[in-house]
Amino acid sequence: MQPLAAPKSKLLYKSGGLLSKKTLSMKTLSLILAMFFVLFSAVVARGANLTRISAETGIPVETLQAERGSTGLGWGGLEKAHLLANASGQSFADIVALHQGGAGWGKIAHDNGLNLGKVVSNARRSSHATSHGSKAHTKTTHGMSSGHGKSARKGITSR
Repeated sequence: MQPLAAPKSKLLYKSGGLLSKKTLSMKTLSLILAMFFVLFSAVVARGANLTRISAETGIPVETLQAERGSTGLGWGGLEKAHLLANASGQSFADIVALHQGGAGWGKIAHDNGLNLGKVVSNARRSSHATSHGSKAHTKTTHGMSSGHGKSARKGITSR
């Protein structure tokens, strides 16, 4: 089957129809751009996640990156291990050893008299408050708190 209007070299056959090289290149370019955005988003998200973990645990980003390689834990595992170590008073190495020995994060927390969900939640809440700085509850020129929530709307301030 030979097309009449276009030279054979500029058309590619596809099941059920023809695609020009230009159309094929545009589709390829669109696919490449989509993949670039997906990968770029993943890198940005990872960086933000790592910064958040660093803020929650008090461990520098560089140390977390090194520990990831040496322990084989993922970012979430590193976060939990550091939070449990901080909350329990045990060393990071001891917590990691327990986990690598087969104990789950919840079991490790429970054995140390902790609730894993509360430990993580408290760290996130504390990190969130720290990231908003001390400006969150300062008085404005009108004497009202610039904080968030019902008390901020009603003008109630804490002293």
